[in-house]
Amino acid sequence: MPSIPQITQVDPASIPDSKLNIGLPIISSIYGSAFNTGFSLGDIFYKNENGIVMPDVENAISKMRSENFLILNASTDLLFVGFKKGDDYYSFNITEKIDFTFNYPQDLITLLMEGNGNNLLGKRASLDGLGFDFTHWREYAIHWVHNDEERHFSYGARLKYLYGMENFTTDVSVMGIETNANTHALDFDVSLDFRSSGIPMVMLGSDTAIGGLNTDDTDQMERAGFAEGSIRNYLFNRNNKGVGIDFGFNYRLSDKLLLEGSILDLGFINWNDYTANSQLKQWNYSYSGIGNPIPVLGSESTSSVSFLKDVLEDSTEGSLLNSYAYSNPSYSTALRTKIYASLEYTVDHNNFVSLSLYSSFVRGKWRRGLGLAYNYHLGHNFAATASYSIYNRSYSNVGLGVTVNFGPLEIYCLTDNILSFGMLRQESNSSSSSGFTVDNRKVKNGQIHFGINLAFGRPKKEKVDEPEDDENRAKAVSDDSPKAATTTKKSSGIKTVLPTGEVESPGRTNYNSKGNSSQKEKSQKNKKSSKKSSYNNKTEKKENSRKGELKTKVQETAPKSSTLRKVTRKL
Repeated sequence: MPSIPQITQVDPASIPDSKLNIGLPIISSIYGSAFNTGFSLGDIFYKNENGIVMPDVENAISKMRSENFLILNASTDLLFVGFKKGDDYYSFNITEKIDFTFNYPQDLITLLMEGNGNNLLGKRASLDGLGFDFTHWREYAIHWVHNDEERHFSYGARLKYLYGMENFTTDVSVMGIETNANTHALDFDVSLDFRSSGIPMVMLGSDTAIGGLNTDDTDQMERAGFAEGSIRNYLFNRNNKGVGIDFGFNYRLSDKLLLEGSILDLGFINWNDYTANSQLKQWNYSYSGIGNPIPVLGSESTSSVSFLKDVLEDSTEGSLLNSYAYSNPSYSTALRTKIYASLEYTVDHNNFVSLSLYSSFVRGKWRRGLGLAYNYHLGHNFAATASYSIYNRSYSNVGLGVTVNFGPLEIYCLTDNILSFGMLRQESNSSSSSGFTVDNRKVKNGQIHFGINLAFGRPKKEKVDEPEDDENRAKAVSDDSPKAATTTKKSSGIKTVLPTGEVESPGRTNYNSKGNSSQKEKSQKNKKSSKKSSYNNKTEKKENSRKGELKTKVQETAPKSSTLRKVTRKL
């Protein structure tokens, strides 16, 4: 949607149509998304013959790969202002952002659904890679774009100061459980390393914990901004700072083709407040059952359940805590870097077609996507888009978007997958009833982006009248023609030199008038009618009216060097 200022969030080299853009606080840009690469809701549930929704575990597991992702994102602009100045565009934004990633292996779902005695019997259930990353931060950004008309090129960058609020990240995750097919003994192998900042502390023992924010410490809770009247400490005073940069370019290959590329969120955040680092070094443990079953079977002095609980806790806790380490160091996390590349074809000033490539880095793996989009613009009051894309192992992604302008008020709403909203009707989608249904076994992604802006100074509708000084217009009479009459102005009137060399008497005759001359002047004209020509008279000869080649009126076209996404009506 190149007509809205939010285009700069993914293409820092683009310049919006309007000269001044003001985003209404909070509601100018509200974005939310959910991506699941492993399975869809339709893969887990189905409706049986009796109309009861039942789980379909085997089908869901068969759709997964060994490693899968669940990704949630949300953001909102607290403030946005942008304006044009000459060939440059400047903007400033304050944006609140949340990013959550849950990495789950296929064997985790199998273990939860089937237990360890079915398909996993005699095999190692691999939970390697299990973990999640969560970051909540605020972005303060200054954005600049320069349009170089001469080189057909525009480039832009956004420099960002990042204020971190909470973080949880899993650095190392190696976990495996194997059930012996003969003895049913359990063998565990675990190695973990995860860090957090601003996460409440959970005690594992007398001197071990997870998380670095002690909720029992009143002074610490006040410094963290969670005590009454201390919210400012939470919003502004945490010592978690970072920097980031976005940059991109637009290069106009021709009047019809525009090449675009951008790299976003290249940066990091240093976490210093309320931090915790929990490490479980290589921990191997085997459990082969209860050595003395008599107390478990029954005893007058103890409960079987409490005894079994004590045996399990004593046998595992001591071994686990001996391999566990807890500390409170500072650490850094990188932003999720994204790369975009796009080729846009201009059909005319109302219609555009684009092909886009997308890639992002998720927990050590590249996630890629491909999209084809069509954009339609009706002047500056309405724009619409439709798209089809492939990403997150999903081929069911049909996008729609619309922008409507009421004077300076600009309202927009778009999504990359309109089919995800049909997923809200699970009951009808699971049956074969008539009406609008969605194949919920294919939809894995859903997102929405909407907002309200104020836009001022959009280009006015261009006039089709030819300018008076248009060099392409043919002259009425060539300046060097020997037959032409020349006129010179004097204070007393206009003196006309005729082609014969005679000089007409000066007077205030207006050759564009319709009969304001005196009778005497008219008589004089009649006497000399054989010697002079009236170049404004409709009966003048053709050969005296114009000299030289007559050129048709030509409308000015937009220069090839224009790198703006919006093509002018002239083109």
